[in-house]
Amino acid sequence: MASQEGRQTQPFTDIFDEDEAERSFLLSKPTCLIVFGKPGSGKKTLASKLAQRWNCIFIEASEVIQTNIQQRTGYGLKCQKLLCQGQSIPEELVTKMILQMINESPEVAHYGYVLTGFPSLSEEYMTVPQQIEKIINLKLKPDFLINIKCPDYELCQRISGQRQNPDSGVIYQRSQWDPKVTDKRKKEKDQDEEEDEEGEGQDEEEEGEEAETGESPHKKLESFHQLVQRPEDFLENAEKRIGIYKDIMLPPLEGLLAYQDCRYLIEVDGSQQPENVLETVVGRLESMEVQNAAPVIRLQSEQEEEETLEGKQYDELLRALSSYKLIAPRYRWRRSRWGQVCPVALKEGDIVMGNPEFAVSFLGKMYVLSCQEALKKFMLNPRPYLLPPMPVSPCKVFVFGPPFSGRTTICNLIAHNYKGKVLDMDKLIQQYKESREKNTEELQKDAVEKAIAAVKNRLGSEEQSEESEILEITADHPEVQATVEAMKSVSFSEDTMSPQIYAEALEGAIAGLMKTNKDRFPGASEKGGWVVDNYPLSEDHWSALSEKGLLPDTVVCLKDTQKDGDCILRRAYLASRNENNSKILKRPIDEALEKKEDDARGGMEETLTSEEDQSSAAAEGKEITQPGFAEGVFPDTEEMKTIKMKIDLFMNDWEKVESKIRKSSQVQVVVLEIAEQTPESLLNQTILVMEKPFKYYGWELSDEDLEEEAQDLDAEATNEEEEGEEEEEKGEEGEEEEDEETIQQKKRHMGDTNHFCPVSLKENFVLYPGLQEYAAKYKEKIYYFSTSEYRDKFLKNPEEYVAHNEPLQAPPLRVCLLGVHGAGKTTCGREITDRLGIFHIQFEEYLQELILPKTKRKVGPSSDGDHEDDNKIPEELEDFSQTITKTETEKTKQEVELTDEEEAIKANLMDNTELPPEVLDKIVPDWWKKEPFRSTGFILDGFPRTSDEASYLSERGLCPDVAVYIQVEEGDILNRLFPPRLKKWKDKQLKKKEYKMKLKELKAEKRNEKIARRREELLAERQKNKQEALADKDNDEATEEEENEDIEAILAEEFLEDEEEEEEPEEEENEEDAVERMQNEISEKFELEVEKLQSVQEELEKLLIPSMEINGGRKPRIVCYQIYSKLKSLVENRRSIFEKCYPISLPLAQKMLFFSYKLLSSFGQWDPIKLSQGDVIKPQQRQENAVFPVIHRQYIYFFSCKENKEMFMTNPIKYICQPKPKQSVPVKIAIVGLPKSGKTTVAQRLASVYGFLRLSLGDAIRFVINSQPESELALKVQSHLLHGLTVPDELAIQALDVALLNHTDNPTGVVIDGYPLTRTHVNLLESTRIIPVKIFELDMDTKEVFRRALLDKERTNRLPYPEHDNPQILAIKNSCYKQHIDDIRTYYMKERQNWCVIDANHSKWRVWNTVLQEVQVVVKQIQIYLERRKGKAASIAGLCITPKELQSQLGECGQYCPVSLAEKGELVDCSVTPSLEFAAEFQGHYYRMASQEELEKFLSRPQVYVSSLASHPLPPTHMLPKKLTAGEVKALFPVKPEMQGYCPVTYVDGKQRYEALVPGNIEYAAKYQDKVYIFESEEKLKKFMRLPEKYWNLKLPHKLPPKQEPMLLTTLPLPGYLEQGVATSLIKALHEVGSLKPKFPFLSVKETALLFVSFHLKAHNPRSSEPVRQMYRKKFLQFVEHCQLIPYLGTAMMGPYKEPRDRPRGLDDRLQTFFSLKGTRPTFV
Repeated sequence: MASQEGRQTQPFTDIFDEDEAERSFLLSKPTCLIVFGKPGSGKKTLASKLAQRWNCIFIEASEVIQTNIQQRTGYGLKCQKLLCQGQSIPEELVTKMILQMINESPEVAHYGYVLTGFPSLSEEYMTVPQQIEKIINLKLKPDFLINIKCPDYELCQRISGQRQNPDSGVIYQRSQWDPKVTDKRKKEKDQDEEEDEEGEGQDEEEEGEEAETGESPHKKLESFHQLVQRPEDFLENAEKRIGIYKDIMLPPLEGLLAYQDCRYLIEVDGSQQPENVLETVVGRLESMEVQNAAPVIRLQSEQEEEETLEGKQYDELLRALSSYKLIAPRYRWRRSRWGQVCPVALKEGDIVMGNPEFAVSFLGKMYVLSCQEALKKFMLNPRPYLLPPMPVSPCKVFVFGPPFSGRTTICNLIAHNYKGKVLDMDKLIQQYKESREKNTEELQKDAVEKAIAAVKNRLGSEEQSEESEILEITADHPEVQATVEAMKSVSFSEDTMSPQIYAEALEGAIAGLMKTNKDRFPGASEKGGWVVDNYPLSEDHWSALSEKGLLPDTVVCLKDTQKDGDCILRRAYLASRNENNSKILKRPIDEALEKKEDDARGGMEETLTSEEDQSSAAAEGKEITQPGFAEGVFPDTEEMKTIKMKIDLFMNDWEKVESKIRKSSQVQVVVLEIAEQTPESLLNQTILVMEKPFKYYGWELSDEDLEEEAQDLDAEATNEEEEGEEEEEKGEEGEEEEDEETIQQKKRHMGDTNHFCPVSLKENFVLYPGLQEYAAKYKEKIYYFSTSEYRDKFLKNPEEYVAHNEPLQAPPLRVCLLGVHGAGKTTCGREITDRLGIFHIQFEEYLQELILPKTKRKVGPSSDGDHEDDNKIPEELEDFSQTITKTETEKTKQEVELTDEEEAIKANLMDNTELPPEVLDKIVPDWWKKEPFRSTGFILDGFPRTSDEASYLSERGLCPDVAVYIQVEEGDILNRLFPPRLKKWKDKQLKKKEYKMKLKELKAEKRNEKIARRREELLAERQKNKQEALADKDNDEATEEEENEDIEAILAEEFLEDEEEEEEPEEEENEEDAVERMQNEISEKFELEVEKLQSVQEELEKLLIPSMEINGGRKPRIVCYQIYSKLKSLVENRRSIFEKCYPISLPLAQKMLFFSYKLLSSFGQWDPIKLSQGDVIKPQQRQENAVFPVIHRQYIYFFSCKENKEMFMTNPIKYICQPKPKQSVPVKIAIVGLPKSGKTTVAQRLASVYGFLRLSLGDAIRFVINSQPESELALKVQSHLLHGLTVPDELAIQALDVALLNHTDNPTGVVIDGYPLTRTHVNLLESTRIIPVKIFELDMDTKEVFRRALLDKERTNRLPYPEHDNPQILAIKNSCYKQHIDDIRTYYMKERQNWCVIDANHSKWRVWNTVLQEVQVVVKQIQIYLERRKGKAASIAGLCITPKELQSQLGECGQYCPVSLAEKGELVDCSVTPSLEFAAEFQGHYYRMASQEELEKFLSRPQVYVSSLASHPLPPTHMLPKKLTAGEVKALFPVKPEMQGYCPVTYVDGKQRYEALVPGNIEYAAKYQDKVYIFESEEKLKKFMRLPEKYWNLKLPHKLPPKQEPMLLTTLPLPGYLEQGVATSLIKALHEVGSLKPKFPFLSVKETALLFVSFHLKAHNPRSSEPVRQMYRKKFLQFVEHCQLIPYLGTAMMGPYKEPRDRPRGLDDRLQTFFSLKGTRPTFV
C-alpha cells in the first residue's frame, strides 16, 4: 500500500523495549582505563581524579594494599604482618592483589577501574613485558590507554621541587611552598584583577578559602619551613628514575601503545596543571560516547524520613520513595518488577520484603533491600541480582487437595515449568522410616554388645573359685535381655510420626536438593526449586514447618465445590469403575444369603438341600441387575462414601489451616476450582499468581497521581523562573495561559499508544482518542481509554496491549472529508487518494450504487429534476408516437419493490431523512473492519453529514484519524454552482423549444390525419346516403338537402376546438426569474449545510477527533496541495504516531546520564538528523553552541538546532532506524595559499560549524608562552622574542606539537592555518609525526590577491592597529610562497597523496563546499578503515601512506593484484600508478588491486585471495617479468633478444601465422627467466607482463619474412614519392572537401574543390614555418567563409519579400559581400 509506510529493513539503532535496554546495559562491560607515564608525570593524581569523576574504582599499589588491610583479607593480613615487622611488601604480593582485584572484585565488575602504577619499574617478580602480557590477558581488558607525555627537564624540576611534611606525610609541589613562586603568581593575579573588573568575586573566594582553612598565609609559610625533601626527589635520583623508565619501561610500552587502536589511545601533555589534564581526558572520553558507571543511590538516610515511612502500605510506600532525591520534576524514580521484594534475597532463593530504610535507586528504578548486608552486596554490584532470569519465583510450593483432585499432576507440571523437583512426602517418610529402622538395628547391636560387656565385667569382678566354670555370656542372657528391653522402651517411646519428623524429613530433602539447585538453569538460585506433595494438612504440621523455617512461598489448594464435588466423585468412580460394578452386582446376592441364614436360624426347615439353595440363589441371581443412575448421581457404595468422607475431612482441615496460612506473611494462597478445568489451565492460574509479585501492574489514575503532577509542574515552573526562562517566554505568555492544559498534556508521560485507547487499537484496529476521565497508569506512564470497561480490561492484563520490541502497528490513514456541496470535496478526494494509494469513498454516491440496480437511475432532488425535465417532453411525444405500444409504456412505468433498508436510503437521498442506525450498521463499519479497507485506508467524502451520524461514529467506536473541513464562502459556492446550473437551465429551455416545435409538427400531422380520416368518413357517409336515396325516392327533398351540406365546414367546425387548445400559450419562466430562483435555492441550501457542518464539527470535537480547516475558495489544485501536504505528513510519520518525545535542558540531560536515569543513545552526541543527511563529521558540544537534548523512551538524543529537534520529535522512528554512527575520528587538516586567498575564512568556518580547532603557528607559540610560561620550551621562545628575533622553526614546530597535544579532547580535529610554507617545515612536520590527512592549496591569481587587499582596506571594521597588507609586503609574501610551494606540493603528492588544489578565485561558498566535501570523504574513509581493520579487509585510500611504508608492509602478492592473479592467473603490476585508490589492508599487510571491481571483491572475501585458498600463488621473484629500457637492453649485450627480435605477443595472438611475424621495437622490451623479449607496442608489452607463461618459450617457423633495409625517399619514383610524402595531407584535404562540399560564389564546383585542397595543403604544410602557416590558415578560413554564403543566403531569403527591418541581422552585409565576389578569384598572394 502506498499510503502505509513499509517495514524498514534497517533495525533500530537503539533497543526499543525499555526492559531490554536495561538488560543490555547490565550485560555491557564497564569502562576500564589504564594510565601510563613517566615517574612524576601525575599518573596517580590523574587516575584518582578520573576514578572519582567517572565513578570507577581506583586501583594503585598503595590503595590496593590499604584496602586489603582495612578489609582484613588474607593478603591484607600478610601485608599488615610484614609492615609490623618493618619489612617492605614484596612485588609478587602487590601484583597478585592488583590482579585479584581486577579479575574477582564484584565492585570492579560493575563500576570498572582506573589502573595506574602497573606495570611497575620493579622487575623483582615479573619483567615489564610479562606485566604487559598480564594486562593484555586481563578478564576485564582496558578500553582506553592514557599516556601522559612530559619533557624530562620539566619532570626533573617538578620532582626535585616536591617537599613532604614529616608529620602528616602530605607532599607539596614547588608552587605551594616556594615563596618566590607564590609571590610571583600573586603579583600576576593582582595585575589581572586590576585589568579585570570582575576581580571582586575572586577576592571574596580567596577570603572564603582562608576562612575555611582557618590559616593565614603567614601561618602557612611557617608550616612550610618544616617540609623536608625525600631522597628519591633529589634531582640526580629523579634523572636516574626517568632514565630507568626510558630504558626498561618505554620500549615494551610503546609496542603496547602501537598495538592499541588510535581511537582508544589518549595522549595528553603532562606539563599542564592537573585540572587541565583531567579536563582534557574527560573531554576526549565524552567525545567517544563513554558513559560513566551507573551509581546506586541510597534514597533514605535521615532519621526523620525513616519514621515517616513506617507503617505505610505497598503502594503508599513506593509512592513516597519515588519522590526522594529527585533527578528533576516529572522524573521520579520508577517502580521495578521486584516491587518491595529484596532482589538480593530473591537471587538467593527467598522472597523477603525489603525495608524502606535500605531503599536504593538504580537505572532510574527503585529497589528495596531487606538488610544492611543485602544493601552492601547490592551497592557493590547490582548486576547479578537484576539480570535475567531474575525476577523469578524461587518455586517453593505446597499443593494440597483431596483424593482424585489432580494434585500430583499439578505438582509435576509446576516442577517441570520451574525446572524443579517434586518432593513426595509419602516417599520421604518411607525413606525416613527405613533409615530409622536401620539406625535402630545398629543401636540394638550396640546395646547387646554393651550389655554383654557390662555383665562380663560384673561377673569378672566377683571372686570365683578356680574350679568353677565360667558360663559364656550371650544375647539370651537374662540380664542382657533386660538391659536391651530397657533401652528399647526408651528409644521407641515416640514411635508415632510426629509433625517434627515430617519437618525433619522435608528439611533433609531440601538440603540435598540445594547442592544441585544451581544447575537447573543459568542464573538459578541455590534455594527453592521444590514442590511438595502429600504433606499432611494440619495446624501442628504447619507450625512445625514454621519453626524449621521451611514455609513455602505459595500454597495451592485444589477444591471441588461445584455440584457437591461431582468432578472428584466422577474421577473416583471412573478410576475404579470395574471394581465398583462387581461390588454392586455382588451385594444383592450377599444380602440374600445373609437373609437365608437368618431365616434358617429362626426355625426354617432344615430339609432344604444344598441344590435347592443353589437353585433358589440362581433364580434370584437371574433377577438381579445393575441399578442405573443419572448424571451427577453415583451409586451409594462404601467406596464412594469413603471418598465423600475424605473430601469433607479435607475441607474441614483446610478451613482450619487456611486462616493460619494466611496469617503467615509472604505466603501466597492459590485456591483453584478444578471443575471444568484442564491441568494446563490450572497450571497457568498457579503461575500467574506465583509471578504476580514480579510483574508490572497498573492502576487507575488517582488524585494522588494528579497531585504529584501538579507538584512537578509547579517545581518545574519555579526552576524555569530561577533560570530566567520567563524572559524568553514573555511573548508567548498569553498563549500559555490559554493553552495551559495543552502544555500540561504535552509534558505528560504518555504510554505506548499516546492519547489513543490501547484496547480499541488492539481489538478493533481503530485510533480512538481516549478520555482523561478513564485514565490509568502503567510503568509510570499514563494511558487513556474510551470506556471504563476497556480500562478494566487493560488493567487485568496490560502486557497484551503495550509495545514490546517494536512500536504498535498503527491502522492506515482514515480521513473524513467534509464540506458543503460545491466545496470541491470529491475533486480533492479523488486526486489525493490517487497520490496516497488509498480508497476514495463518496458516501452519497455509494448510497446511490446500493439502490441503483432496482431504481435503474439515480434518485434525489437534482437527479429527479434532471430526469423529469429530460423525460417530460419525450413522454408527450410518445403519446403521439405509434411505435410504442400501450403495454410497453406500462412496463416502463412499473416500479420494482424496494426493501425497508433501500426505502430508507431512497428517502435519505430524496428528502434528507436521517438514516437509521440499523442501516448504517450494514454500511459504515465495513470500511473500518473489513478488507481491503481495513489495511489500506480511505478518505470518506461527505460523511458524517449530521450530528446524529457523528454521534453514530462515536457510539460505534469508528473514529477517523482527522476530519478535514473545506471552508468556503457563499459567494464561492454561487460562483461554482450557479454558472453550470444556469447553463443547464438554458440548454433545457432550448431543448424545450425544440421539443415544442417537434410536438407542434406531430400535432399538426396528427390533426391532418384525423381530418383526412374524418373526410373519408364523411364521404363514405355521403355515398351511403346517395345509395339510400336512390332506393327511397320518397325522400328526394331531404336527400338533396343533405348532399348540399358543406363537408369542409363540418371539418372546420369539428377541429376548431383543437386549434384553440393548441393556441393557448403556456406560462414559461424567464431568465431573470430563473436566476433569482436558482441563487436563492443555492443560498438556502448553503446555509442549511453550514449549520449541519457546524453541528458535526462540534460532535467530532467532543470525540477529540483532530480537525484541519482548509480554505476552499482558492483554485482546486492549490486546495488539493494543501490537503495533501498535511495528510502526507500523517502518512510519513505513521510509525511514530504513538511515540512521544520530551525536550529537556542540557544540564538535566547531563545529570540524567551521570546518574544513569536515562541512557545515552547509540548516536551519542551525534545529531541523528544530520547523520541521516550524510554528515560524517561529529559536531562538538561547546558552550557557545546550543545543544537540544530530547528524551525518547529510555534514551537521550542530542540535536544541533531546534529545527532538527522538531523533525525528530515528529517522527523519531524514522531516525532511530538508521545505521549506527561510526566512531568519531579527530583529523588534522592544513590549509595553505597566497595571502588573501581565504585560508583563515575557511579555517574559521570549519571551527565554527564543526568545532575544529583552528591553529596557526603564532597561535601555537602564544599558547606555549601563556599556558606553560615556566617550561623549557617557553623560556627558549621568550628569549628569542625578547632579543627581537624570530622563533626558529625547530622551536615553532615543538610549540605546534605541544598545542596539538593539549587539545586532544577535540573530537573533530585541528585545522592548521597557513602551514607548512617551506620544505624545512615539511621535514619538521614529518620528524614530529604531524601528518595532515588533507592539505588544501587555495590557488589564486596574483591580481586577485591585490584586488582583495584593496577591498579590505576599504572596510570600515578594520582593526585599530596597522596590518601587514600593503602592496610591497603582499608582493614579498607572494614571491616567497610561490618559491616554495611547488616543492611542497610535489613532496606531498608523491609521498602522502593528500594534496588538494582548489581554485580560490570562486566564491567563498563554493570554496567552502569543496573543502567540506573533501573533508567528509577523507573522514569517512578513515572511519571505515578503523571499523574494518580488525578481522576484515579495509581500504587504505586517503590514509597518507608513503611508498616506503607501503613497500615495508606489502603482502605476499607484492605490487601485483591478488584478485587478478587468483581468478585469471594474470600478473597485473599495480606499481605503474602511485595512487593507492585501489589498495587495501588485511591482517597487517597491504595489497594493491587493479580496479574498483577487484577492490570490492577483495574487501568482501580477502581470505580467498591471500591465503592458501588462492588458486594461483605469486611466482618467485626470479620468475617474474621485468620491463627493460632501450639502454638496459643494449647493456645486456651480447645477449640477443629471443625470436630474433619478433614480437611474441603478436605472433601468438595471430595464431602463429606467417603474417603475424612482426619485428619488435627496442623501446618495448622485457626480461623473463633470463631471456629478453622485444614487442611491437606498449599494449603488447603489457599483455606479456600479465601472462608471460603464455607468450614465452616460442619457436620461430623456418620461413621468416625478408629483412627490410632502409631506402631513401628521393630514390623512389614520383608516385611512390608522393605516396610516402604527401599522401596523408592530401587524404585529409580530400576528406574535408567531401564532407563540406564547398561552392565559391560565381565559380564552378571543380574550381572550388581544387582551390580548397590547395588552401588546405598550404595551411597544414609541416615544412613551412609557423607564421607562414598562420597566414595561409587565415586565407583558408576566409575562403571557407565565402563558400558558406550561398547556403546561408539560400536559407535566409526563402519566402516572400521582407522589409529591411524584418530581415535577419547581417543579411544585407552578407548579400553585399556575395555580389562583391562576382568577377573575382581567390589567390594565394
